[in-house]
Order: sequence, then C-alpha cells, then structure tokens
Amino acid sequence: MAKVSEQEILEIVQKHIVGKSFAAARMQEIADEAGINKAMLHYYFRSKDKLYHEIIKQTLNFMIPRLVKAIEYEGNFWEKIERLINTYIDTLTEHPDIPFFVMSELAQKRERFVEELKNKSAHFPSAQKFMLEMMNEMAQGNIKEFPPIQLFLNIVGMTVFPFMTNPIFQIIFEVSENDFDQLMMQRKKIILDFVKSALKTD
Repeated sequence: MAKVSEQEILEIVQKHIVGKSFAAARMQEIADEAGINKAMLHYYFRSKDKLYHEIIKQTLNFMIPRLVKAIEYEGNFWEKIERLINTYIDTLTEHPDIPFFVMSELAQKRERFVEELKNKSAHFPSAQKFMLEMMNEMAQGNIKEFPPIQLFLNIVGMTVFPFMTNPIFQIIFEVSENDFDQLMMQRKKIILDFVKSALKTD
C-alpha cells in the first residue's frame, strides 16, 4: 500500500467535493483513489465532516492571507487595487477549483462555511481599513464618489466569474486551457483600466 500524506488526501477530497458536492462524496472512493484502505482514511480524519472542515480551513487559510497582503501593501491607492486584481487572478489561475468548491459548499453547507469564515475575523479590519482609504481618496477629490463595497463586488465579479464560466467559455469560443490562462493574464490590465476609467476624476 502506497504511503500518502494528509495533504495528498485533502487534495483528493477537494477534487471529489468539487465534482460531486460534499453530500455525494464517498469515503470509500476517496480511500481507493488515495491508495489506502477506509480504516486508514478514518485514522487520519475520523469522519467526512472532519475532512470537510479541514478542506474549508485550508482553502480560507490559503486565500485570505494572500488577499489581505495585497490590500495592506505599502503603496498608493491604485497600486493596492492593482495588487488585489493580480492576486485574485494569479491565485485562481493556480487553483481554478477554488470558486467551484466555495460555491458548491455555500449551496450544500452554508452555515458551516460561514462559521469557518467568521473564525478568520482577525483579517476583516484590513478590508475595512481599505474602504476607509477609498473614502479618504474620494474626500480629497482624487477619485469619483463610488460605494466602496460596490468596488469590491465589481473586482470580485470581474476576476472570479470568468473562472466559474471557464468550461462553457472554452466550448463556445474553442479556447484551450493554455489560451484561457493567457487571457486571464491580459485581463489583469483590462480590469485595472476599467476600474480607473470608472473612478478617476480626470
């Protein structure tokens, strides 16, 4: 029996959850793909709920610090916006299953996911501080009046949605996976230019 790490098991679990949802994922199938018996899988994680909890923690622990680092960057307002956009696209290019996993689990186990997100509340002040910085930019006349929350929603929508629709996009426009990645790299500047056009006063 091949030796497998906890991290490798978690990656297999995430793939099953993304493809089938948490409810449909089977411990035996996960154990078979990991090359271990079901008893060993239970030894590692005890239950499917424990596995789910670890996947959620891992995903949030991976995403949130990256985004926080982007908006805490010691630069000007536009440099922070650029870093936030680049971080979203780079992260999702590296891990394109994350949006599918998050949306699947919000549909299947919303309360559990939200509870785990609340455990990351120590990071929330960074987002709130950034909103205050944006309000200060507006007060000084550097950018147009624009609801800060709407800016976040726009950036999330413009960066995350293409990854959610990637399978459909590739079929309709006959775009390869490599071509899609190239489009996302180009999209960094496109989104930044779009936001600047919406907010700049001159």
